[in-house]
Formats: sequence, C-alpha cells, structure tokens
Amino acid sequence: MSDQDAHHPAVDGRSTQDGAAEMSSTRNGPHSPQPRGPLRRVRAVAATAAPLAAWATGVALVAAWRPELPDPVAVHWGTTGADGFAAPLTTVLLTGVVPALGAVLSGLALRARRFAVPERRLLVGTAAGTSLFVTGLTVGSIAGQRGLTDPAAAASPTPAVLVAGALAVLGGVAVARLLPAAPPGAARTSTAPPKSAPRVPLAAGERAVWSGATTMEPTGLALLVTAGLVLGGLVVVGVAPPVLLLAPALLLAVGLVFGSARVWVDERGLTVRSPLGRPSWQVPLAEVAEAGVTDVRPLRQFGGWGHRIGRDGRTGVVLRAGEAVEVVRGDGRRFLVTVPGAAEAAGLLNSLATRQRA
Repeated sequence: MSDQDAHHPAVDGRSTQDGAAEMSSTRNGPHSPQPRGPLRRVRAVAATAAPLAAWATGVALVAAWRPELPDPVAVHWGTTGADGFAAPLTTVLLTGVVPALGAVLSGLALRARRFAVPERRLLVGTAAGTSLFVTGLTVGSIAGQRGLTDPAAAASPTPAVLVAGALAVLGGVAVARLLPAAPPGAARTSTAPPKSAPRVPLAAGERAVWSGATTMEPTGLALLVTAGLVLGGLVVVGVAPPVLLLAPALLLAVGLVFGSARVWVDERGLTVRSPLGRPSWQVPLAEVAEAGVTDVRPLRQFGGWGHRIGRDGRTGVVLRAGEAVEVVRGDGRRFLVTVPGAAEAAGLLNSLATRQRA
C-alpha cells in the first residue's frame, strides 16, 4: 500500500478543501475523573504490587523445591541441549530486577496526572504481564528439573515459554482491570469545536465520509525485520535456544497487525482499524471536542511505532513521521493517528461535531 493512495476524501462526490491547523493547547481540560470509593486506593496498591507479588511467589516455590533440584540448575539451552548453569535460588532472585522495575513504573503511571484511566490500565497491565512472563519462564524452566541429578539432562523450556506467555496475557489483563474504569460518558461533550478549528463546508443534511490508509514507514519495518533476522541467526549458530524462533514469528505477526491501518471519518466519529479488523480504535463523534493536525516524530515523542502512549500522555496509532489527525476528547484526553490528508479528516470531524450540537 503506497503513501500516494493513502487518502480518498469524498463529500457527496465533492473533494474536501485542504487546510492545515495546529491543535490548540488551550483546549485541553482535565483528564478523566478518577472513580472514587473506599476500595480505590487498595486496588491501586494491589495493581502496583502485583509484579513483586508474582516474583515473591516464584521465589517461595523455588525455595520449597530446593531439596528436589540439582545444584546448579540449567538456565540456558543451545542446539545441543542445556549449556548454561547457575544456582536455583540465585537465578530466581536475580529475576526480581524486572518485577521491581515493573512496580516502580506502575506506581509512577498511577501518580502521573497526564495519564488518563485507559492509559494507566495499559501501562500497569503491561508491567504486570512482563513481570509475570519473566518470572513464569524462570520458575517454569526450573520446575522441569525437579527430580533430576544431572542438570545437563534438563529438557527444553519450550513448555515453560508457552505457559509463561499465557500467564502474562491473562495476568496483565486481570491486573489492568483492578483499576476502576472511567465513568460512562466521561469523555462526552456538548460544546461545539472552537471557531478557530479547521472545517469542511457542509450543506444542511449533506452526508460526508473521509477515508485514508497509512502504512508503517521503512525505518520501523526495517527494525522489525532486522530484529527477526538477528534472533533467528542466534538460534542457527547455536547461541540461543530453538524456542527463540518464536520471536521472529511474533515480530512478523506484529508487523502484519500494526504495519498498516485504515482510517475513517463519518457520522460515527474517527475510526482506525488494522488490516485484520482487530485491534481497532474509535473516538465517537459525541466525544470530539476539537480536531486538528499535528506533526509527529515516532521515536522522539512515542518511543517507536504502533499503538503508543506518548511522554505527554497522548495515545494513538503511530506508523510514520509527519502529519497526524489529533482529536481532543471532552475530558481532555488526546488521540491521534498518522495519516496523509490529516487536515481534511480533522476539518470533517469538526464540521460533523458542530452540526451534531447545533
């Protein structure tokens, strides 16, 4: 999908007018109000402590298994089998670095005012899921060695990788849901976009639809391909275990899911959808307080490509550098998507939102 065919605006067969506008920073209001209740603080503490709790459970299990384990245990596997060894309790204790960082990041995310409820859930869930994966992989590979006298005979940790992956996904979702959701309708607004916002002229009763497509820029695709080749090469030369071949497959899946997206603006609002239909994102028209155009630098502002959370709390689908349509919701949260023709998309969103509230 080339950049040249990335947008096809149409308003009852008429092309929309071009125009660029920078997003007004004065429009930003407070983020989603935080749900209150006697258990809110307890749930936040539980979500923050979840990575450390999972690691502590792993340490307790390995300590209980010590009489059944060889010392040292296998901790690394090559093409010919186990080839790296370490003390069992020391191994699991060292993995505590990841859960500790996860707990710190979760705490910072919950305290940062620039992050709204959905972004906090995503950050806390990711921290917990990563910690669960690292701890689960370590403990699972050690569990498979119970009863062995020779650690060199330890089987491949592939089952542990699969189980740890499942635990990471399920655990991350569960921890994210510990945080209360934003109140229903918190992002809705009854105020029309400001007069300074770009608009597309619409006649009374005239229907309008804008669609565009965007693809990941070559730099992001090159990084995915390079990472896959490096990981695959490590397996081929025997430096890494065969199970690491799952990583290139995962990177390929990420490229297929997040490598391109289709964008629509219509009476439903702003919709962004991946090639497989899932995941997808939508900002309903009732939540559009203002739409405009902003310039995006993926690495500098968002740390990479894909569905990202920026340093300033913005979220969006960031696939390339350059123009993006950015929407301010009624609660002050901002969502953007990098797509050619962003000015036309923003203008139509403002026009539709204005007409809805007339």
